[in-house]
Amino acid sequence: MSVKITFKITDYIEHDLTWEEEQCKKLGVDFHFYHLKESPPDEIVRNVSDADILLVNMAKITPDVICRLENTKVIIRHGIGYDNLAVDSATENGIVCANEPTASSEDVAEQAIMLMFAAYRKIQVQFKTFDNVIVNGKLIMDDIYPVYRMAGKTLGIIGCGNIGKHVLRKMQSFGMNILVSDPYLSSEELKELNITHTPLEELLSGSDIVTIHVPVTDNTIHMFDMKKISLMKKTAVIVNTSRAGIINVPDLAKALKNGVIAGAGIDVHPYEPPLSNYELLGMDNVLLTPHLAWYSEEGGWDIRHMIMDDVRSFTQGRLPKSVLNPEVLNKPNVRMKL
Repeated sequence: MSVKITFKITDYIEHDLTWEEEQCKKLGVDFHFYHLKESPPDEIVRNVSDADILLVNMAKITPDVICRLENTKVIIRHGIGYDNLAVDSATENGIVCANEPTASSEDVAEQAIMLMFAAYRKIQVQFKTFDNVIVNGKLIMDDIYPVYRMAGKTLGIIGCGNIGKHVLRKMQSFGMNILVSDPYLSSEELKELNITHTPLEELLSGSDIVTIHVPVTDNTIHMFDMKKISLMKKTAVIVNTSRAGIINVPDLAKALKNGVIAGAGIDVHPYEPPLSNYELLGMDNVLLTPHLAWYSEEGGWDIRHMIMDDVRSFTQGRLPKSVLNPEVLNKPNVRMKL
């Protein structure tokens, strides 16, 4: 390798990056990592602008930052979502963007299913009822009614990409009817999965449980407002393990308080950590988890290997596995030369 390649990480969640250091040493790659998650643009730029490959977890890579990344050829998002990465600006500046779309898919699907069962079976109220048994010495079930059996009910899956497909396959053995709304699935994919596409409004009105697995885009931001939520059954629950921006949280809180729907299981939040005035706090019919659907020991190592595979590809003049902006490859200012 005639020119030293520099790989930098803006912020990370691993306990340590010793393994990455060892891998980079084997590849002859110069490796640096930082804690820039909450840092202002100037500090991010000052530390990482000379990186050939930049790995980003939660740091905000805004257009202002991207315009000042003088040497960066590839930006990799640590995980699936990339709403903190200004992909359009990267494209304008000739920078390839990538993510790891299959990372933690099994884990997020498992968390979504956990929240479906817990919300539909009113686990929060069950816990509260049990606490009352200990205090009062007798079982008072008034708060739990009604609880419905899941077998024979209808599950609506919105978005059937990597995670949605895992949810579909795992839930097919639970005796539920399953509807899928995903207009982007090809006829071959629909045939392979043995499903048909159901229009969103029809899915919402017909489902007892709705689980969301779509990215945040201009078309999906706040797609669940009061108008959409009101299409659901009063006995239905909604689960979101995708991105917070998909749901209009004040509308959801109002719907839950007013009995428009029965419950919710939410793993992603507008502010993380949530603010003390978060509208969904303290509600018996809402299960809140701390944006940990992605996490498992196995999933954590999967993504580390995926990222290092992309770094290795770069050293060999090859693209990352999942390029978010393939149109950049046709631009005259593209920085990665294949």
